Amino acid sequence: MYPDLMEREEELMTLFSLKYTSDGSIEAQSYPTPLGFHLAGLYRSLFEVLADPNKRERLLRLTGLSEEEFKKIDPLRAWIEVSLDYLAKTDKDSLKLLNVVVEKLSGKRPDESVSWEEIRRTANVSNPEDSARTLRRFFLLYESSSYSVYARDCPLLLDAHSDLRAKLKELLR
Repeated sequence: MYPDLMEREEELMTLFSLKYTSDGSIEAQSYPTPLGFHLAGLYRSLFEVLADPNKRERLLRLTGLSEEEFKKIDPLRAWIEVSLDYLAKTDKDSLKLLNVVVEKLSGKRPDESVSWEEIRRTANVSNPEDSARTLRRFFLLYESSSYSVYARDCPLLLDAHSDLRAKLKELLR
């Protein structure tokens, strides 16, 4: 989404004390500079705002953008797309688990949940706990209780991301 930045990716990674881990996620180092660590926290906070339907609506109203206009610059959308593509190549089990979460929570209010036990029973994955950790690391699921996952914790459930839910299903074929 930001090709100008990607041309200088290595320099930016060094500047912000970021590095890729063996599983492809980005890890923020607090040394020699904590900027990357704080930047990761900023993105996490921004993604949580953009994933909240009410806050998202207020933000779009404030900026005067429609959801359709915002799609072109939405950093959460860009992150989800890149993450889905990467996990499709490296960790299909995580996408299978995400798909079950989406299916179980579709149509539910943000404060409604489904038990992890029900998700584990339904998902055909070798290690659901590892897959859930991966999804949290990639911000495809936010922290939820150890007993259940809430609709508000899955940014793919936003109406604006219906096409990304379809992409998830396509990637699993």
